[in-house]
Amino acid sequence: MEFPTLVYKCPGNHQRPGGTYAYKGVEDAAQHEDALAGGWFATLPEAIEGKPTPPDEPATNAAPTRAELEQKAGELGIKFDGRIGDKKLQALIDEKLKA
Repeated sequence: MEFPTLVYKCPGNHQRPGGTYAYKGVEDAAQHEDALAGGWFATLPEAIEGKPTPPDEPATNAAPTRAELEQKAGELGIKFDGRIGDKKLQALIDEKLKA
């Protein structure tokens, strides 16, 4: 891995399709390890999923589909209708998962 690099965490103050994320720079391997131990992730897809991507599995930047959002909201008991946007639905899901 080359340094400096970035690490990621969800949610955050930056917009992405389906939610938000935060990032910060790390200058060396020690800072990188400290960040990972502190709940940050090496890639944005890992941060979105909340778990590291196994080394043999490629990372993707795909945001959750509307169907996936609706399924997760249903599983969590979140009430919504067709007028709610994907961003808002993702925010409701993220908020419920934090609780």
